[in-house]
Amino acid sequence: MGWKILIMSLVLVMVLPFTACGEGVESPSAQEIVDGATQALDDIRTYEFEMDTTLDMAGEVEGEAFEMTMGIVSSSALDLDNRQIELNMAVNVALPEEDEIGMTVEAYLIDNIGYAMMDFPGTDPTWEKEEVSEADWEEVIEVISLAESQVELLETAEVEVIGSEKVKGVDCYVLQVTPDMAQLWETVMQQATLGFGGEIGWPALTEEILDKASYSFSVKQWIAKDTYFLTKVEIDMAIELTAEAMGVEEGEASIDSAMTMLMYNYNQPVSIELPPEAEEA
Repeated sequence: MGWKILIMSLVLVMVLPFTACGEGVESPSAQEIVDGATQALDDIRTYEFEMDTTLDMAGEVEGEAFEMTMGIVSSSALDLDNRQIELNMAVNVALPEEDEIGMTVEAYLIDNIGYAMMDFPGTDPTWEKEEVSEADWEEVIEVISLAESQVELLETAEVEVIGSEKVKGVDCYVLQVTPDMAQLWETVMQQATLGFGGEIGWPALTEEILDKASYSFSVKQWIAKDTYFLTKVEIDMAIELTAEAMGVEEGEASIDSAMTMLMYNYNQPVSIELPPEAEEA
């Protein structure tokens, strides 16, 4: 019987430390994570992000059918202390039986000067620059700062902790978020287009229109366990618009959108260099 006692002793020695580590350790509540993410915004000095968005529209208005697919890929680096931003965005629009249309935007903000180059079909890409006031800076940050805008969604939404996952090697809490639909659409429109919604044809859906539409959506956020920094966001939406919602006599339309964001390199050194052609603008 000695060998059985020995084996049981070895098993207990291996298991007890893991049991002890788990005892008394409780995961924070959804509200505690929201509070932690909100407070962590003040600790952010630099970060980078990548964003990938698709938008599919189809329908028929007054007997005329339409269909469009839009893809937007963007990346940015932000240095809040030094007030520097680098932004790159590529937009592709596909229409049935037509060539795909591509557009690009490249922009910088350095030493209170904004530089931007927009390459749209039928135009010559040229750099423009202008001074950026304090009010301009606040407006730019409101649009560009994905972390702050997404955390603001948390503050007024229903939030549920649904698990834990790693994102780029970072342990994260996974949150299911249920915000107000009108606020969600406005946030997605601003962030997907980074303020260029009117130029690239992103649909503007007011709260009045959405009140007459049917829709479904899913919003997930990943919050780092150690810093409470936002690391990932996934948003999927499906919207069905009636003729009444669109303000027409006859018709219907559907809009499907999917967005993925990744935020990383928080508080790490950021290298933002202005291209020579931008300096000469």
